[in-house]
Amino acid sequence: MLPREHQEVCRLFAGILDYPGESLVEISAECARRLKDSFSGDAEDMQSFVDFASGQTRATLEEHYIQTFDMTTATTLYLGYHLFGETQKRNAFLVKLEEGYEADGFSSGSELPDHLCVMLRFISIARDPEFCRPLIDECILPTLGRIEETLKKDKNVYRDVISALKVFLQQVSRKMVRVGGLRA
Repeated sequence: MLPREHQEVCRLFAGILDYPGESLVEISAECARRLKDSFSGDAEDMQSFVDFASGQTRATLEEHYIQTFDMTTATTLYLGYHLFGETQKRNAFLVKLEEGYEADGFSSGSELPDHLCVMLRFISIARDPEFCRPLIDECILPTLGRIEETLKKDKNVYRDVISALKVFLQQVSRKMVRVGGLRA
């Protein structure tokens, strides 16, 4: 398993990248605080998002979220779509994810297992580094890079969240390599 602080940050990012709720600003601020306190290089981008979100109504945040992640396939949070499109390979990927989740007693609930928020919540409880590390290195990080580039072109403030998440997960992956996997 990841250290507790990593687990919490994964869950916070999942909350930030879910459809905006009433606590989005608080969750974002807590994430920025934890990144600043525990991880190098992540807090500035996250704080930029906090500053943006603090000045918006919930309706505006919801509209911005929908325009960013639901209306544009280039920035969808269904990472299997980025990797495989709507093909049989994506279906096989979804099945493998679900099998890996079940092995750790995790459920994706009503959401597809390749949704980024589901993956982040899974990583926060995952016990198997042989499943988790490739998920980060071969699926999540490359896809976040593509999403980040698209959002950068559009000058979209969610780029700040994706960028902070990418840097955080790169650090998590490097630590996993150094310590030989996940720690209990």
